[in-house]
This record gives sequence, structure tokens and C-alpha cells, in this order.
Amino acid sequence: MRWAKALVLLVSVLPAACSGGGSGGAAEEAPPTTAATARRCGGGGAGAGTVEPGTERLRIEHDGARREVERVIPPSYDGKQPRPVILNLHGFTSSIEQQNLFSGLPEKAAARGYVLLTPQAADATIPVNGSEVTGPYWNIRPDESAGITGLHDDIGFLRGLLDSTVDDLCVDPARIYVTGNSNGAGMAAVLACALPGRLAAIAPVSGVNLAAPCRDLRAVSVVAFHGDADPLVPYEGGSASNEKLDNPSVPDAVGSFASAAGCAPEARSEALFDDVTLRRWPGCRPGFDVALYTVLGGGHTWPGMLAYVDVARLQELAQGMDLPAAAGVDLGAIAGHMTTNVEATEVMLDFFDAHRLDRG
Repeated sequence: MRWAKALVLLVSVLPAACSGGGSGGAAEEAPPTTAATARRCGGGGAGAGTVEPGTERLRIEHDGARREVERVIPPSYDGKQPRPVILNLHGFTSSIEQQNLFSGLPEKAAARGYVLLTPQAADATIPVNGSEVTGPYWNIRPDESAGITGLHDDIGFLRGLLDSTVDDLCVDPARIYVTGNSNGAGMAAVLACALPGRLAAIAPVSGVNLAAPCRDLRAVSVVAFHGDADPLVPYEGGSASNEKLDNPSVPDAVGSFASAAGCAPEARSEALFDDVTLRRWPGCRPGFDVALYTVLGGGHTWPGMLAYVDVARLQELAQGMDLPAAAGVDLGAIAGHMTTNVEATEVMLDFFDAHRLDRG
């Protein structure tokens, strides 16, 4: 049961979210020029050449709240060669520590030379089955709060975090990526809409359909992961944590990204393993790819995590933390089948390695 409780910490009891974030019709945010990057890298950037590799906790004031961000600078960082950046977003009621554990990204991303940013969301209170659940929550519906209290400007916070990272470090603005779990996956989809032309790719895990279709979605490469037996964020949409909502199905949500990238409307499906199916949308515009990994019988989990997760540490983080009974969730059913045939973290890193913005 402790294992199930630990998984509950990553749940998302959200209503369907508008990923427009007030950004419909927004001008595309082009990455800074190569000349600007050169000035930052070994040529006068604020701290670009003085930051040492390693892990640091940053504290940032935004929108009346103090936020924490864990920043991992890879061993390969020298302040001269621009490094790519990954923004790593936890789920509702979760934390930096839990997201690090589930994703394994602090070690895996650093080994590939990525700067990793893992921020902590501020608390919000979500109505669930006539009761309330309070915990860290990414505000993926700034236009419609639907009874959610304690909301913050997370789009502004995350945009500012990326801006300051580009300004302060020797990083490649054409190689900025976002991943997230559950509510964090919904936030990744929100940012793809709110920061048009800014992200090279996103990799939502167990929550891409928590964000409703963007009003003006621009092309972005996407690799998504979801279990088709997820009891918290159902694969077929329509609900989340037993709340009757209007979420699209996972294939439809990913299909909207395919449409924005000019891909063919019908995906090609391939059985990779007995428990994993891969859908790819062909014919996308040059430089863009859209793919969905479906775990057959999979629950609300991060695929492949059992290959590296420290279960003892997971149980330690879960001590004393329970999802209130009001959520109406069967704790034992949350994990579902957890595949080890595909590791979402390795797949998304390969995907990120292969995609960058076309700077023209």
C-alpha cells in the first residue's frame, strides 16, 4: 500500500484545462540570435563562464509567492559551448524530490549534457467530489478557475525562469524542452501554446489530455506517454480522478499537436512489445515529429521507472501523505501495469537529442 500511496502523490485531480493560457493569437517567440548566444558563451554573459557544474537550489519570488527551483548543471558545462535545457514539472501534490525520483532526469539528463530545471509549484486548493484537496499545483487554466483557489501565474513564472536561464547561462535557446508528469504534463502542453516558437519539443507523461485544445496551437514536436488503463487521467478522456469533465482522449489530444505540425490526420500504429504500442503521425512539416507511446493496461505511472527507481526512497517520501478519501480513488489500482520494456526518460532524451528549433 505504501507504493500506491507514493504514486498517489503524483495524481492530478484537475478539470479540463485551457492550454491557451490567454495566449491565443500571441506572436511567436523566436529564440535569441546566434550572436546573442555567442555574447553569453565565453564573451561577457552574466555568470555564463563562472557557474560550476553541480546541483543548486534557487529561490525565486514571483506573483507573491516564493518558489524553489532545483538547477542541475551538467559536468560538460564550461560556459563556452551552449548546452540544451530541460524543464521538468512534477504532478499535483508532488514535489521536486518525487519528480526527480520518478524521472531519473538529474542523472540521465546531466550525462547527456542538459541543464535541468525542476521547479516547485505553489499550493492551490482543488474541489474533488464535494470536498477539497490542497497541494502544489500548476495553474493550467488561468482563464477559468472552476472553483480552484490559491492560483498563481505559473505561465509567467516558468517563462521568466527560462528567460533568466537563457540570459545567465551559456545555453542554446533553440534547444529548450519541457517534460512533466500528470498535472505537470498538462502544464507542458500549456507551455507549448503559451510560448509559441520557443520550445523545440515537449514530452508529457500521464496527462497530455488534461490541457484542452489550444486556441492557436503552433507546430512543436511531441512525444507523449500514457497508460490506457489510467484510473486518474483516463485514456479516453472525459474525466480526471472521478470528476466528470470534458477532457479529450489521449490520442485526440496528441492528434491536435500533429495537426498543428502539418502531419497526416491518421497515425500509424506499431506494436513495439506485448504491452506497448507506438503511434506516429506521418507527413509532418520538416523538422517536426509527433508520437504517442501507449502502455497497454498501464496505470498512472512513469513508464520504465522500475528499472531505476529507489523504492525505499519512494516509500520514505510517501510517509504520512495520503490522498483524502474524498478523491474516491482506489489506491491499489493507481499503478496498474508498469512496463519495463520502454523507459520514458530514455525515449524522451533520444527525442530531444534529435529535435531543435529551425532558426532559419
